[in-house]
This record gives sequence, C-alpha cells and structure tokens, in this order.
Amino acid sequence: MSTSLSLKSVGHYIGEISSPEILYIIVRKIQPSTVVETGVAAGVSSAFILKAINDNGKGELYSIDMPNYEVELAKRGVMGQPVAILPNGRQVGFVIPDWLKQRWYLTIGKSKDVLEPLLSKLDSIDIFLHDSEHTYENMYFEYSAAWQFLRKDGILISHDITSNKAFFDFAHKVNRKPIHMFGSGIGAVRKTEL
Repeated sequence: MSTSLSLKSVGHYIGEISSPEILYIIVRKIQPSTVVETGVAAGVSSAFILKAINDNGKGELYSIDMPNYEVELAKRGVMGQPVAILPNGRQVGFVIPDWLKQRWYLTIGKSKDVLEPLLSKLDSIDIFLHDSEHTYENMYFEYSAAWQFLRKDGILISHDITSNKAFFDFAHKVNRKPIHMFGSGIGAVRKTEL
C-alpha cells in the first residue's frame, strides 16, 4: 500500500511541514532505531515518520510538544500570528492513526526543559527533527543538544530554516554542508566523519 493511500486520513493542517513525504523517504532510507522530534501539533509529520518506521519494521519516535505554546509566543511578540493551534477538544498528535502509535512516545513540555533529559536517557539517536519554537535561540539550542547524541552518519533535520540564521550558523559551527530542500522549508545536516 502506498504511503499517500495509507495516510490519506491524516489530511492537512495549518503549521505542518509542507512536504511530509520527504520525512517518510528519509526515514525509509536511514532505517533509524531512534528518531526524536520537537513540535507535533496535529501530528502530520509524526504520522509520516511513524508510517516509515512501521514500513521499516523497526524504530521508535520520541516526540516533544508544548500544546498551543505559540499563543504565548505571539503575546510576547516573539512570533506573529500563531499557526499550529490545536482545535478545541483535540490532543497533540490527534491525526496519527491509532495503528501507528505503538512505536510513539510523547513528552509534553518545552524543549528547553525536556529535550536534554530525553536525549540523555536515549543515549544515542539516528535522526533529529526540529519543528518547535522557531526563535534563533531555541533552534540553535535544539541543534546543539541533539548533535551531541546523534550517531555517526545520523541526520539533523529542521523545518523553517529560513526563519533566521540558526540552521546555517550551526552547520558552519559543526563544519558541515547544509542541505536546503527548496520549496519545503526543510534543511538537513548529516553527521558524517570529515
């Protein structure tokens, strides 16, 4: 069964990665044991990652989300109009089909508080995806934290890399060539030995 057919019920939601199929392809190719993502909202990207993990027959997804945190950020003037707000009565990841949730572990909290403890517990990760608070400070913090635990040849992926220079500055700091998937807002850096 194709990915689009098996996930057709997921739908599209404001604030999601515009081409979540890219995540499916990356996860199928890398064959990760452990994926960590920040920012879930409705769960479109999570569903595509979990479908790839399911099709691989191995792996787990650990997600971090602070529901509707964008409202607070907008009130503080950190961002404009919130875009990834959960509809009333809906929980984080509500579009993820139940049959994909057996390999999914969700932590509720701000990444600045819960990301490093989660990474320490996991010890090593294969893929990291940033899609939470898109401030320079938070993005750079998440990249730096995840990089320490990313295995050799692992991949760091980020959404909204043009929000600020954090992604490109981080790639420069770790001396890696950033990959920018134009039109998707997604960038990636591979942790290969130089």
